[in-house]
Amino acid sequence: MSYKIILFIGILMGVIAQLIMKLGMKRHGKVKLSLKRIHRDILRIYLNVFVFLGVFLYLFAFFIWIFVISKIDLSYAYPLVSVNFVLIALASKIFFKESVSKKRWLSILIILIGVLLVTMS
Repeated sequence: MSYKIILFIGILMGVIAQLIMKLGMKRHGKVKLSLKRIHRDILRIYLNVFVFLGVFLYLFAFFIWIFVISKIDLSYAYPLVSVNFVLIALASKIFFKESVSKKRWLSILIILIGVLLVTMS
């Protein structure tokens, strides 16, 4: 299997991890940063099954990343990780009904153009 495919699997896992953690935090509610409650909030957050699963997937994506950069130039692989901005924006809009402004979409398009240029090198 191509290392580029493995890289994109890792990127996709990272995106899924972020979405699952977001789902967990939506269920948890907003975190209030106060010294009185911080230890209780941290414990509740990390015992949240969605946050825990998201962190686990993110860790798995990290190990894929370590494997990939042992095989591919970092100067090639790292810019490709920015594909996650595109995927997160799309998924956030679809699954969480988040608003994505035209300026943000334009920024994401510029990122995509950069990714295309890197893959052509």
